[in-house]
Amino acid sequence: MLLLVVAAAFVFLFQGRQTLEGQRDDLATAVTGLDMTRTQLDLAFQSVEATRLATGQELATAIAEAILYEGQLVESQQQVDTLAGEVETLQGQLAASSTVTAATPIPSVVTVPSVQIVSPAAGTAVTVGQSIDIVFAAADPAGIATMNLLINGESFRSYDPNDATLVTIRESWTPADPGEVVIGVLAVNVDGRASNPTTITLTVTADTQSAALSQLASRDNAALRAEIESRVAQIRGLPAQVPVTTTLLSGAELRQRVEKDLLADYTEADAQKDVLVYAAFDFLPPDFDLYTFSRDLYSEQIAGFYDPQTDEFVVVSDDAVLDANEQLTHAHEYMHALQDQHFNLDLLDDDSLNADAGAALLALAEGEAMLLQMHYMQQGYVSITELLASAAALETPVLDTAPPVLANSLLYPYMAGLTFAQTLYNQGGYAALDDAWANPPQSTEQILHPDRYLAGDMPLAVALPPLTDTLGVGWVLVQEDVLGEFMLREYLSQQLNPQQVDTAVTGWGGDRFAVYAHETSGALALVLRLLWDTDKDATEFAALYPNYPTALFNATGQLQGSGGECWQGPADTICLFQTGRETLIIRAVNEGTAVRLRNEIGN
Repeated sequence: MLLLVVAAAFVFLFQGRQTLEGQRDDLATAVTGLDMTRTQLDLAFQSVEATRLATGQELATAIAEAILYEGQLVESQQQVDTLAGEVETLQGQLAASSTVTAATPIPSVVTVPSVQIVSPAAGTAVTVGQSIDIVFAAADPAGIATMNLLINGESFRSYDPNDATLVTIRESWTPADPGEVVIGVLAVNVDGRASNPTTITLTVTADTQSAALSQLASRDNAALRAEIESRVAQIRGLPAQVPVTTTLLSGAELRQRVEKDLLADYTEADAQKDVLVYAAFDFLPPDFDLYTFSRDLYSEQIAGFYDPQTDEFVVVSDDAVLDANEQLTHAHEYMHALQDQHFNLDLLDDDSLNADAGAALLALAEGEAMLLQMHYMQQGYVSITELLASAAALETPVLDTAPPVLANSLLYPYMAGLTFAQTLYNQGGYAALDDAWANPPQSTEQILHPDRYLAGDMPLAVALPPLTDTLGVGWVLVQEDVLGEFMLREYLSQQLNPQQVDTAVTGWGGDRFAVYAHETSGALALVLRLLWDTDKDATEFAALYPNYPTALFNATGQLQGSGGECWQGPADTICLFQTGRETLIIRAVNEGTAVRLRNEIGN
């Protein structure tokens, strides 16, 4: 069962950041215009020039803060206007006195910290014993010395931002008693100046009222979800054919679903087979616990999912109200629901698809959903401030410690898929994506190089014969499939630099790999047969691949009478055979076995 998931780490850290950087660029352009105007005041007076530069720095700082809290730019501009008035006054005074000395005092800018409580929203209702996250931020160009979180006027916790000019903090708090609670935040800058009072009031209810509040929140969420779905359908130009029912799960409930349902079709035996394949390509050690890692990674990273087989639509939320990130997740997953209704996402579970073609189709689905999210954000339907706060508070310890191949494989359909979808959209709008669904990409090469897809460059079919008899008694086939350009890049990237990888892999035409394991010794054998678009592409790969086993084994390759080259490692041998546009990489327990496998494939 293949789920269309949206990973929490990418909702705002990727396309959200792109949108924010665009806004930052617009603000930077405006600042440049202000600076150019200000330089025309009076370059002859050095003291006035110093004041103007100081003003420009204050304005630039204020602009940066504007990314986090709305309205800061207006406040900064007011400071600029005030200083401009002071500049004009100084000019008048200087002209009247007809003397300017180096000791002429320059007016200083006095600032106080700007503080905002990002979430929860004022008036939010919570129940006794319900943990909530309080997200708040402060900024001051002079630097923040201390921050305090206040509950009903009493200090709940103090923080030391180390004089940072921009601080975002996320703190968990659990109310113990019913009633109104005032949440306050106080910040003091390095000059000892305190922020203005910033508070919100929450309503804490007894457990007996939680059911009524839940029903009220459910009605509010239903209206919000309907609004999101209407916007998504309008942006994408695809009307809903049938209503979609949404399930809200808490993080704890999601972990239970991951263990009981989402991994129900993926057993520990399946995970161990995958580990053997990864180990044959040096991605993972043979004893890596992939099953447990997958469970932990899904539990951490899934912000929502859509199941094409059951039409189930799930958004993860730990409270009653959808925040900005959860709204964006809803938009992403609803895009998958529309894809399923119009283009049949059951194709993702088609057993006839090889692994590389399946990865390409997944990238089309996720890339289009990411593009839709970006357009949804650009139209101002979600709060950028809340998304930034979520990004600042996001913790991803499982993803941060993931082996590169697993982290990059999780990231690939979002990033590469978005680039692919954006390329098609730039050429023909969403109609071009309709055409892509009618003629889906067949390889990750087409995703990584959209021009190859548009040119109709289809992957070449490659075959391998059965090799168990050649290997001998006790050997069994673990997996046979298509590796594809994306995974070939991941493989070579373990020992080659990015430029070498790009030169070696570009021109991929098709491949087939097979991994075998010995039932008693646990030894592995790998065969990878590659076809290239041109002789030049094949030659470039053959010239660069030897760097891989040389670095892996710290060994020099030995030329073979059969025309190949082999590298002896501590426990096995890697051999490279090149003929025209065909490359054969064999990894076996010894050189003799590698040559026998090569001869069998040649026959």
